[in-house]
Amino acid sequence: MSKQLPLIVKFEVKKDKLEFVKSELMKILEPTRNEEGCILYELHQDLNNPNILMFYEVWKTKDYWKAHDNKQHIVDFKKAIEGSVDKVTVNKLTIL
Repeated sequence: MSKQLPLIVKFEVKKDKLEFVKSELMKILEPTRNEEGCILYELHQDLNNPNILMFYEVWKTKDYWKAHDNKQHIVDFKKAIEGSVDKVTVNKLTIL
């Protein structure tokens, strides 16, 4: 039996690209929430640094999350934001 996979995906966005990246992130919310295996998919903005945007995600299994990365809306999203983000960090979590 596979365990759920919670994640935090952090985007450090270039200052002049914030509104663009935010709009691109908003476009992938519903398609991702409708994917098989997606339990939770929420977008957050840091209160102290608005150029940091984060997804808090929970997937039924690691395999569902890996499949998510190959969905067309994610492939298109990654291409669209090329050059607009300084850094993306993925933290895979475990529930204690």
